[in-house]
Amino acid sequence: MDPPEEEGRVTEISFDDFDEVWEEDDAPAVPSPREVLQSQARAPAEVELTRDVRAPRVRDADFTRVGVLGVGSFGKVVLAKQKATGNLYALKFVSLARLQDRKQFDRALDERAILATLEHPHVVKLHFAYRVPGHAVLGFEYCAGGELFHHLCKQRVLSPKATAFYAAEVALALQCAHEAGVVYRDVKPENCFLDSRGHLKLGDFGLAKSGVRSPFRGAHSVCGTPEYMAPDVLARKPSGYGTAVDWWGLGICIYELLTGLPAWYTSDRRKLFDRIRGAPLRLPPSIPSDAGACVAALLRRHPRQRLCALNGADELRTEAFFGGVDFDALILGALTPPIEPCTNLARPAHRANFDGKFTTLPVDTPVEGSLPDFLAGDDALATGWEFVRAV
Repeated sequence: MDPPEEEGRVTEISFDDFDEVWEEDDAPAVPSPREVLQSQARAPAEVELTRDVRAPRVRDADFTRVGVLGVGSFGKVVLAKQKATGNLYALKFVSLARLQDRKQFDRALDERAILATLEHPHVVKLHFAYRVPGHAVLGFEYCAGGELFHHLCKQRVLSPKATAFYAAEVALALQCAHEAGVVYRDVKPENCFLDSRGHLKLGDFGLAKSGVRSPFRGAHSVCGTPEYMAPDVLARKPSGYGTAVDWWGLGICIYELLTGLPAWYTSDRRKLFDRIRGAPLRLPPSIPSDAGACVAALLRRHPRQRLCALNGADELRTEAFFGGVDFDALILGALTPPIEPCTNLARPAHRANFDGKFTTLPVDTPVEGSLPDFLAGDDALATGWEFVRAV
């Protein structure tokens, strides 16, 4: 069965798509994105921010733009080469004029604050952040292998061995986020990127929320990509939901990598949510029994019964489906990935693993309009956005 075309999939949704919103007023008291950034400015050593002479600020003039990697609702992602070092980075240009309200602005601040503190072999590294007129810029490591979804579309399905390998790397990334009090909320192949060797790195923390330490409570917003949303997100209970929703997302991803489609897939959003809430899980004969048992355990609707909810990725070590994965060697990068995305590609700055409809676009990022009213006179970006990760 062919994977669905990207334009045919249900798009990301947020609480704005629903008639009712649970406010996060009874969640654990945690600093706001603004407070996090202010604290970082006061104590740079805590998050490895550098503003002294040893690490001068990064400027847009420091880079030569190579080409476009992708386009989203926020703006463009551009591949750029640093002139002084020759290093390649993926620059995410967030258009300030496209921000619709204060919540979207705070999400951008939160993504930058979260990624400034996370460091893990399977999380896309944020190296720096800076500003240009009309845009806030995030500078990520360049994952030359592109999205895992790109390779799924090429291969139609992945082998059970390859699926277990990449699911294990996602699990290790999620465990890192959860240990830092971050619920990710958007696990899907499009947010999994391969480096030049083929190892997976989880990226795009735009829907992540910090300050969530419980598997079962702490977050309330109904947000995510519909096919991957857990029933505990859709339930909108006063107690909310926690990090267990990410393990549901992993279960959907495993199902999709093995079959080409997410479980319960339909383009009808209402039917999709009804199926997520209550339809039986049907496992095609093509899914091996050990994989099916793992998927079924990850897709238990009651979060307290869900695989990995209580002990994270460690619970996968005893699953038969992951029997061929050495997790300790994996985190050290000692295993050979099943996909070698950059074989026979001579130029390190190639973009062969990215969608051609984006890579042919111009690299310019013009100012698209005036700052939104809610940003007028606000110095949060000017005082707290820029940073350079200490080497």
